[in-house]
Amino acid sequence: MAGSVLVLGAGQVRAILEDRETEIIDIVKEAYVRHHEGASSLPHSVFLRFPGNDTDRIIGLPAYLGVNGGIAGMKWVSSFPHNIERGMERASAAVFLNEMDTGRVKAILEGSIISAKRTAASAALAGRCLHGDPDEKCVGLVGCGVINGQILRFLRAVFPKLARVVLYDLSAARMDAFIAANPYPGVTYEKVRGVEELFAAARLVSFATTAGTPYVHQLRALTAEHTVLGVSLRDLAPEIIESAYNVVDDFEHVCREKTSIHLTFQKRGVNDFVAGNIADAVTGRIPPRQAGRPTIFSPFGLGVLDIALADYVCRRAAETGAGTVIPDFLP
Repeated sequence: MAGSVLVLGAGQVRAILEDRETEIIDIVKEAYVRHHEGASSLPHSVFLRFPGNDTDRIIGLPAYLGVNGGIAGMKWVSSFPHNIERGMERASAAVFLNEMDTGRVKAILEGSIISAKRTAASAALAGRCLHGDPDEKCVGLVGCGVINGQILRFLRAVFPKLARVVLYDLSAARMDAFIAANPYPGVTYEKVRGVEELFAAARLVSFATTAGTPYVHQLRALTAEHTVLGVSLRDLAPEIIESAYNVVDDFEHVCREKTSIHLTFQKRGVNDFVAGNIADAVTGRIPPRQAGRPTIFSPFGLGVLDIALADYVCRRAAETGAGTVIPDFLP
């Protein structure tokens, strides 16, 4: 119908993506590969910040990806960390998709679920490609919020023998809530008192925190066997980044906004500390690891992942009749 727009709310998006971890990882992998083959347009994310407020932000991620006839759109996602104290989720988001022939908006989707799942799928893809041990039984999670909850779900799809989860969060209540919210059969949880203790217990570690500046300046327990999924991007000091074999999603995107990669580049003046991107690793253009060094994956979070997954949701919604069509939404 001319001028109509499809709207998909949180419940509908969640139902479509439920128990689709392996499929979502494949979508993310294809998006990475197509992007690094040049079949994309990906401007830098736009950060909206507020005077006198160093914690809150709203980010716009526009993107085009040349799959399924071409997908174009944008994720508009806010991060307000103090929402957690209000009993609300830190992040909220919407994804807008456009028609490729007219440019008109064709769909609006609740975006925080899409964002969390594409982030988790990215981390799981990196874990599968870079960690080197498909029989890994233990994972360490720094930060006990929604994102690490999703990462754990996706890592279990990649590492089916995972049976032990080591947790660290500044809030003991959040650790307890995380355990209660993720009751996987055969999985045991262990709470530790710091990052050092967590690294001593787990070789595969995911950071998903709200840290704005690095707070981990040394890690005596960090070894060449460790794989770090640095999803929150700002936890590790440049000294740790320099000691590692570094893989990113896209250097031009991740080397900004005071990420650990950005701070390391500012310190060194060259990007020789980065081995390549995840698309290089999954296609075999770079090795997944380097002897004698831990591997760190630093994903900025590319808009091509959001629109690829949103397109998948819309295509499945069309098959099932999910969502609400608003007629005459457009003039």
